[in-house]
Amino acid sequence: MKKELLFASFGLYPEQMTLEAVADLKKCEKVYFTSLSRENSRLMLSLFPGAELLNDVPFEGLILTVMGAFASCGRVGVVDHGDPAFLCEFSKRLRAAAGRRGVAFKELRAISSLNAILAEFDLGGLGPLGLCLTNAHSWPEAGKYASNRIPLLVFSPDRARLNGDKEGCLAGLAAYVKKNYPPGHAIYFIKCADAASRPALKRRVRVASFGRALTAVEFDTSLYIPPVTGW
Repeated sequence: MKKELLFASFGLYPEQMTLEAVADLKKCEKVYFTSLSRENSRLMLSLFPGAELLNDVPFEGLILTVMGAFASCGRVGVVDHGDPAFLCEFSKRLRAAAGRRGVAFKELRAISSLNAILAEFDLGGLGPLGLCLTNAHSWPEAGKYASNRIPLLVFSPDRARLNGDKEGCLAGLAAYVKKNYPPGHAIYFIKCADAASRPALKRRVRVASFGRALTAVEFDTSLYIPPVTGW
Protein backbone atom coordinates (compact mmCIF):
# COMPACT_ATOMS: atom_id res chain seq x y z
CA MET A 1 0.00 0.00 0.00
CA LYS A 2 1.30 3.47 -0.93
CA LYS A 3 2.43 5.64 1.96
CA GLU A 4 0.44 8.81 2.69
CA LEU A 5 1.07 12.11 4.44
CA LEU A 6 -2.05 13.80 5.82
CA PHE A 7 -1.91 17.55 6.51
CA ALA A 8 -4.82 18.68 8.68
CA SER A 9 -5.66 21.49 11.11
CA PHE A 10 -7.81 22.20 14.13
CA GLY A 11 -8.63 25.70 12.84
CA LEU A 12 -8.14 28.19 15.67
CA TYR A 13 -8.91 25.93 18.66
CA PRO A 14 -8.79 22.15 19.19
CA GLU A 15 -12.57 22.22 19.66
CA GLN A 16 -12.93 23.34 16.02
CA MET A 17 -11.33 20.26 14.51
CA THR A 18 -13.73 18.63 12.06
CA LEU A 19 -15.03 15.09 12.40
CA GLU A 20 -13.48 14.41 9.00
CA ALA A 21 -10.03 15.39 10.28
CA VAL A 22 -10.37 13.33 13.48
CA ALA A 23 -11.44 10.25 11.53
CA ASP A 24 -8.57 10.56 9.04
CA LEU A 25 -5.96 11.24 11.73
CA LYS A 26 -7.13 8.20 13.70
CA LYS A 27 -5.91 6.11 10.74
CA CYS A 28 -2.39 7.52 11.04
CA GLU A 29 0.34 5.58 12.81
CA LYS A 30 2.06 8.80 13.84
CA VAL A 31 0.66 12.31 14.41
CA TYR A 32 2.54 15.59 14.92
CA PHE A 33 1.12 18.92 16.16
CA THR A 34 3.15 21.92 15.02
CA SER A 35 1.19 24.90 16.44
CA LEU A 36 -0.31 23.71 19.69
CA SER A 37 0.89 25.02 23.04
CA ARG A 38 1.28 22.40 25.76
CA GLU A 39 -1.29 24.10 28.00
CA ASN A 40 -3.90 23.80 25.23
CA SER A 41 -2.99 20.25 24.17
CA ARG A 42 -5.15 18.22 26.56
CA LEU A 43 -8.05 17.55 24.17
CA MET A 44 -5.84 16.69 21.20
CA LEU A 45 -3.59 14.38 23.20
CA SER A 46 -6.64 12.61 24.59
CA LEU A 47 -7.77 11.92 21.02
CA PHE A 48 -4.28 11.01 19.79
CA PRO A 49 -2.32 9.69 22.81
CA GLY A 50 0.88 9.00 20.88
CA ALA A 51 1.05 12.41 19.19
CA GLU A 52 4.09 14.67 19.52
CA LEU A 53 4.18 18.46 19.93
CA LEU A 54 6.70 20.18 17.66
CA ASN A 55 6.55 23.90 18.44
CA ASP A 56 9.02 26.59 17.36
CA VAL A 57 10.80 24.23 14.96
CA PRO A 58 11.98 25.52 11.53
CA PHE A 59 10.42 24.03 8.40
CA GLU A 60 13.55 22.02 7.60
CA GLY A 61 13.49 20.35 11.02
CA LEU A 62 9.76 19.68 10.85
CA ILE A 63 10.00 18.12 7.41
CA LEU A 64 12.98 15.96 8.39
CA THR A 65 11.08 14.66 11.43
CA VAL A 66 7.85 14.04 9.55
CA MET A 67 9.44 12.34 6.56
CA GLY A 68 11.68 10.34 8.86
CA ALA A 69 8.58 8.79 10.45
CA PHE A 70 7.90 6.94 7.18
CA ALA A 71 10.82 4.64 7.97
CA SER A 72 8.46 2.79 10.29
CA CYS A 73 5.00 4.16 9.39
CA GLY A 74 2.79 3.94 6.34
CA ARG A 75 0.54 6.87 7.21
CA VAL A 76 1.67 10.03 9.01
CA GLY A 77 -0.44 13.03 10.08
CA VAL A 78 0.62 16.63 10.62
CA VAL A 79 -1.72 19.07 12.35
CA ASP A 80 -1.22 22.84 12.12
CA HIS A 81 -3.60 25.72 12.84
CA GLY A 82 -5.53 27.92 10.41
CA ASP A 83 -6.40 26.68 6.92
CA PRO A 84 -3.66 24.49 5.36
CA ALA A 85 -4.84 25.49 1.90
CA PHE A 86 -4.73 29.26 2.49
CA LEU A 87 -1.38 31.08 2.15
CA CYS A 88 0.38 28.18 3.89
CA GLU A 89 4.06 27.83 3.04
CA PHE A 90 4.37 24.78 5.29
CA SER A 91 1.76 22.92 3.23
CA LYS A 92 3.61 23.78 0.03
CA ARG A 93 6.90 22.45 1.39
CA LEU A 94 5.36 19.32 2.88
CA ARG A 95 3.70 18.51 -0.44
CA ALA A 96 7.02 18.93 -2.27
CA ALA A 97 8.88 16.74 0.25
CA ALA A 98 6.23 14.01 -0.02
CA GLY A 99 6.42 14.15 -3.81
CA ARG A 100 10.18 13.67 -3.79
CA ARG A 101 9.75 10.53 -1.66
CA GLY A 102 6.84 9.14 -3.68
CA VAL A 103 4.50 9.61 -0.72
CA ALA A 104 0.86 10.53 -1.40
CA PHE A 105 -0.22 13.89 0.05
CA LYS A 106 -3.70 14.69 1.36
CA GLU A 107 -4.77 18.10 2.65
CA LEU A 108 -7.88 18.88 4.70
CA ARG A 109 -9.46 22.33 4.90
CA ALA A 110 -10.14 24.14 8.18
CA ILE A 111 -11.08 27.54 9.59
CA SER A 112 -8.61 30.28 8.68
CA SER A 113 -7.34 32.94 11.06
CA LEU A 114 -8.28 35.59 8.48
CA ASN A 115 -11.89 35.99 9.60
CA ALA A 116 -10.81 36.07 13.26
CA ILE A 117 -8.24 38.79 12.57
CA LEU A 118 -10.74 40.90 10.63
CA ALA A 119 -13.33 40.57 13.40
CA GLU A 120 -11.12 40.88 16.50
CA PHE A 121 -9.17 43.91 15.30
CA ASP A 122 -12.04 45.77 13.65
CA LEU A 123 -10.54 45.68 10.16
CA GLY A 124 -13.89 45.31 8.46
CA GLY A 125 -14.11 48.86 7.09
CA LEU A 126 -11.36 48.39 4.51
CA GLY A 127 -12.65 50.84 1.91
CA PRO A 128 -13.13 50.51 -1.86
CA LEU A 129 -9.58 49.29 -2.55
CA GLY A 130 -10.03 46.21 -0.36
CA LEU A 131 -7.11 44.41 1.29
CA CYS A 132 -3.75 43.11 0.04
CA LEU A 133 -3.12 39.62 1.46
CA THR A 134 0.11 37.65 1.35
CA ASN A 135 2.41 35.54 3.49
CA ALA A 136 5.95 36.57 4.30
CA HIS A 137 7.48 33.76 2.21
CA SER A 138 5.78 35.16 -0.91
CA TRP A 139 6.97 38.70 -0.33
CA PRO A 140 9.43 39.09 -3.23
CA GLU A 141 6.55 38.39 -5.64
CA ALA A 142 3.74 40.01 -3.64
CA GLY A 143 5.78 43.19 -3.26
CA LYS A 144 5.39 43.85 -6.99
CA TYR A 145 1.64 44.38 -6.51
CA ALA A 146 1.50 46.01 -3.07
CA SER A 147 0.59 49.66 -2.66
CA ASN A 148 0.77 51.92 0.37
CA ARG A 149 -2.76 53.07 -0.55
CA ILE A 150 -4.16 49.58 0.14
CA PRO A 151 -4.23 47.95 3.62
CA LEU A 152 -1.62 45.19 3.82
CA LEU A 153 -1.96 41.99 5.88
CA VAL A 154 1.08 39.69 5.97
CA PHE A 155 0.81 36.19 7.44
CA SER A 156 3.66 34.10 8.92
CA PRO A 157 6.54 36.56 9.37
CA ASP A 158 7.29 34.48 12.48
CA ARG A 159 7.79 31.33 10.39
CA ALA A 160 10.08 33.19 7.99
CA ARG A 161 12.19 34.39 10.94
CA LEU A 162 12.21 30.92 12.50
CA ASN A 163 13.53 29.51 9.24
CA GLY A 164 16.39 32.02 9.15
CA ASP A 165 14.84 34.10 6.33
CA LYS A 166 17.27 32.52 3.87
CA GLU A 167 15.35 33.98 0.93
CA GLY A 168 15.58 37.51 2.35
CA CYS A 169 11.79 37.91 2.49
CA LEU A 170 11.71 39.82 5.77
CA ALA A 171 14.59 42.05 4.71
CA GLY A 172 12.74 42.80 1.48
CA LEU A 173 9.54 43.58 3.38
CA ALA A 174 11.38 45.91 5.77
CA ALA A 175 13.00 47.72 2.83
CA TYR A 176 9.63 48.13 1.10
CA VAL A 177 8.02 49.57 4.24
CA LYS A 178 10.88 52.00 4.85
CA LYS A 179 10.68 53.26 1.26
CA ASN A 180 6.90 53.52 0.93
CA TYR A 181 5.60 54.69 4.33
CA PRO A 182 6.39 57.79 6.41
CA PRO A 183 8.59 57.19 9.50
CA GLY A 184 5.74 57.83 11.95
CA HIS A 185 3.21 55.55 10.22
CA ALA A 186 1.76 52.83 12.48
CA ILE A 187 2.30 49.12 11.87
CA TYR A 188 0.56 46.44 13.94
CA PHE A 189 1.87 43.07 15.09
CA ILE A 190 -1.28 41.05 15.71
CA LYS A 191 -2.23 37.65 17.05
CA CYS A 192 -5.77 36.36 16.94
CA ALA A 193 -6.90 34.32 19.93
CA ASP A 194 -6.13 30.68 19.19
CA ALA A 195 -4.57 27.55 20.66
CA ALA A 196 -1.06 28.62 19.68
CA SER A 197 -1.14 32.06 21.29
CA ARG A 198 -3.95 33.12 23.61
CA PRO A 199 -5.25 35.77 24.12
CA ALA A 200 -5.53 38.16 21.17
CA LEU A 201 -2.73 40.72 20.97
CA LYS A 202 -2.27 43.96 19.06
CA ARG A 203 1.07 45.78 19.36
CA ARG A 204 1.84 49.00 17.52
CA VAL A 205 5.25 50.09 16.27
CA ARG A 206 6.31 52.91 13.98
CA VAL A 207 7.94 52.51 10.58
CA ALA A 208 11.16 53.93 12.01
CA SER A 209 11.53 50.95 14.35
CA PHE A 210 9.81 48.32 12.19
CA GLY A 211 12.97 46.63 10.86
CA ARG A 212 14.28 45.97 14.37
CA ALA A 213 10.89 44.76 15.62
CA LEU A 214 10.53 42.42 12.65
CA THR A 215 13.74 40.54 13.48
CA ALA A 216 12.27 39.66 16.90
CA VAL A 217 8.73 38.84 15.78
CA GLU A 218 7.06 36.26 18.03
CA PHE A 219 5.51 32.95 17.03
CA ASP A 220 2.03 33.04 15.48
CA THR A 221 2.14 36.75 14.62
CA SER A 222 0.77 38.51 11.55
CA LEU A 223 1.40 42.07 10.35
CA TYR A 224 -1.18 44.68 9.49
CA ILE A 225 -0.21 47.96 7.82
CA PRO A 226 -3.00 50.54 7.37
CA PRO A 227 -3.00 52.60 4.16
CA VAL A 228 -1.23 55.92 3.89
CA THR A 229 -3.36 59.03 3.53
CA GLY A 230 -2.14 62.51 2.64
CA TRP A 231 1.56 61.72 2.20
